[in-house]
Amino acid sequence: MTSITFYGGINEIGGNKILLEHKNTRIFFDFGMSFNTYKKYFAEFLQPRKCNALFDFFEFGLLPKLNGIYRKDYCLHCSLEYPEKPFANAVLLSHAHIDHSSYIHFLREDIPIYCTKETFLILKALEETSIGSFTDYINLKKSFHFVKTTRQTYKRLDGEDSKISRKFVIVEPYKKYQLDEVEVQAVPVDHSLPGACAFVIYTDSGNLVYTGDFRFHGRKRELTRKFVKIAKRAKPEIMLCEGTRIDETSNVTEEDVENKSKEIISSSNGLIVVNYPIRDLDRLVTFYNIAKDSNKDLVVNLKQAFLIELFEKISNYPKLKEVSIYIDRKGWGLTSNEFYVFLEDVGWIKGSEVEQRHVEADYKIWERRFLSLKNTVSYKEIRENPSNYIFRCDNFELNELIDIKPEKGIYIRSMTEPFSEDMIIEENRVRNWLSHFNLSSIHQIHASGHAGGPEIEEIIGKIEPERLVPIHTEKHELFKEYISDLGINIVVPIEGGKVEL
Repeated sequence: MTSITFYGGINEIGGNKILLEHKNTRIFFDFGMSFNTYKKYFAEFLQPRKCNALFDFFEFGLLPKLNGIYRKDYCLHCSLEYPEKPFANAVLLSHAHIDHSSYIHFLREDIPIYCTKETFLILKALEETSIGSFTDYINLKKSFHFVKTTRQTYKRLDGEDSKISRKFVIVEPYKKYQLDEVEVQAVPVDHSLPGACAFVIYTDSGNLVYTGDFRFHGRKRELTRKFVKIAKRAKPEIMLCEGTRIDETSNVTEEDVENKSKEIISSSNGLIVVNYPIRDLDRLVTFYNIAKDSNKDLVVNLKQAFLIELFEKISNYPKLKEVSIYIDRKGWGLTSNEFYVFLEDVGWIKGSEVEQRHVEADYKIWERRFLSLKNTVSYKEIRENPSNYIFRCDNFELNELIDIKPEKGIYIRSMTEPFSEDMIIEENRVRNWLSHFNLSSIHQIHASGHAGGPEIEEIIGKIEPERLVPIHTEKHELFKEYISDLGINIVVPIEGGKVEL
């Protein structure tokens, strides 16, 4: 008996939590957050409670109520059963976008997670640099534990002592892995962050293809084409295919983004401000190339610097020394010589004159090692020579413009256009900031991480599965329009529904 149960990713974009059961083997495809459901109940100032562990997520269907998959500290804190053996044999993680990976935080550490090296590194960066209560991706940090002190009193367990390493299996592309009664093959695809892959599953009752997220118009489009050939050879009984952009017919390529942005930047004066997804390292390459050709420095923030450093040894992305690292003022702002602090018995002195340990106290531990690098820049350098820089600035960093004070310049928005009411409100707020700081020349230039309708039709037609399940889409009915003449049966399950092989 082989079946697939859909706990997320149906009639929505993201939230993939799909369970494959074959004989005694149980495998999840991804374990991500449902943006739609989460935003329906939660917001920036109304968050799930850590003290309630799993219950806030169960209440609104954000997590499936399954016994044996969740971490021990949360289960026992909530008086839930914690079986000795895990319910699932593994999670196959297609990539590190949070709609596919975020809820790994809640899983037991003894459930192995199969992913690429790049996906592992992005999760590491997310865990190290994120602020929040639910970011235990690489290490599970035990909560609700008290331990004895040397004085025989008790303290809360925290820090390094609280960490338990999760079991990760770093997959080699195209290699087949025996996972109990099924064989698993991770096949790289092109997407809008490094390390994305599809999975081909081989069983004695039929094979299965899970596409993850893919496209044909990025810098690694040949990976997706190779995936199609491998998937076709598998002769899948069922194909789980994403359809984020099935209603769109045209594509902007990554080369289009680079050429158009370069054209705009070459004819502009003043500061160039860009915003692109921080983990989209192909987009980093795009603006790095433009900066290099324009004799400018690309300026990235500390979080992207951390990610660049992680990828230096395994990729051809720009090296840390090839970009400029923006050191924003935090806490007391002691990196600047334009602001003063009071030193007892001395008086008011420049913040930059205090001991380095006081400067570092304003920064997280992972940030501190970047402060002394030679390729750092501050608001002052950019303010004095704005034409020398392409400044990556996301929406949470707009207050840096108060210090930089650009007299003129342009803004390139290189990410998906706002599509929800909240996003439109935020975009209007961003435009107010840009207008205030003379950056009213605004350009939207973006290449999506997802294939369009004609490409989805092409991939399905070439792979020729017996049955197709549309996932990661709000418009599953369009699949019928595209492949009605291919003789492929389309199955549209409900959330929590099951499909038999």
